[in-house]
Amino acid sequence: MHPTKPYTKVGDVQRFNQRYTAFARANWDETCLAHKKRLRSIQEITEAGKAGYTVEDSALHVGSRAMTGQIGRYLQEVSEEDTEKKRYDPADPRAFTRRLKHAARLYGAAIVGITRVNPLWVYACNGQEQPIELPEGIDTAVVIAVAMDYETTQTSPSIMASASTGNGYSAMDFTAVCVAKYLAELGWQAIPSGNDTALSIPLAIDAGLGELGRNGLLITEFYGPRVRLCKVFTDAPLVPDKPVIFGVKEFCDVCMKCADTCPSRSITWEEMTSSGPTPSNNPGVLKWYIHPDKCLAFWRVNGTGCANCIRSCPFNKLPGKIHDGARALIKLRSRPINQALVKLDDLCGYGKRKDVEEVLDRMSN
Repeated sequence: MHPTKPYTKVGDVQRFNQRYTAFARANWDETCLAHKKRLRSIQEITEAGKAGYTVEDSALHVGSRAMTGQIGRYLQEVSEEDTEKKRYDPADPRAFTRRLKHAARLYGAAIVGITRVNPLWVYACNGQEQPIELPEGIDTAVVIAVAMDYETTQTSPSIMASASTGNGYSAMDFTAVCVAKYLAELGWQAIPSGNDTALSIPLAIDAGLGELGRNGLLITEFYGPRVRLCKVFTDAPLVPDKPVIFGVKEFCDVCMKCADTCPSRSITWEEMTSSGPTPSNNPGVLKWYIHPDKCLAFWRVNGTGCANCIRSCPFNKLPGKIHDGARALIKLRSRPINQALVKLDDLCGYGKRKDVEEVLDRMSN
């Protein structure tokens, strides 16, 4: 039986404490596998000169993150200056929403959606155990997906692939701050947010950006999981979007490519469950729970991130008529068709790690 909504609550879902994310737990929780793994230094990683792990690749990664941190600076500026603006009250909220989405795309959004904020998705506390509550009147989120570079992602789990991730983080900050400035200029409250304040993936699903995949990531229709998410919380009169279903659950049921290519075996081959294996999983929703501790432990050993589950996902494709046709077939939510598409994806060589020099040659031409 096909699901009629993108996720199903099967338990008592609680607001999640950001201190229990794997990244935070690695610093204080001795039961977290990543806590026991020493992060390799850049010198250790690059001294062998392995393709994708060279000094130049490290520089590419560092450069890609040059714009991160802008959200914090923006909030500091807002707190220090008089932001009183005459409020613009749009006569047509739908037209205003279209203009807002156009602005977001101009500022770098690949996909943008609107949702009313479900309080369950707001973190209960931040990493310092300080309670989080949105300011009064702010009940809407502009949820934004920025696309990561396709070519460099194909070299995962190299440092070069991490540059694609880093560039996504820089783009997140830039786009979220620009959208927040746009709304603030019109007199509305606007708080830009990256991975802080609230869970991005549930908000993105509610805003119609995509569905949750086996790899624990948001799967968008035209970029797959090759996106980074940010959001802007606001009290502006925006019209919310509806969640979408385009066959991700049924496709992930038969695909398994992300689980097969995960070096830490953090992705399950099993059916959906209502809880996960570590305190970094938030129970109560029926889904595929990944093992974030194992994933982060591999990152530390690898000395950089890993995007194999993004690289290998069949939804991760560049635009093209053939790929558009495959997406149309996936929407039929047919198990035999999906099985055939996975085999065809393998035969065409998609999802395999690409040679770094080959990628550099393609990108330089």
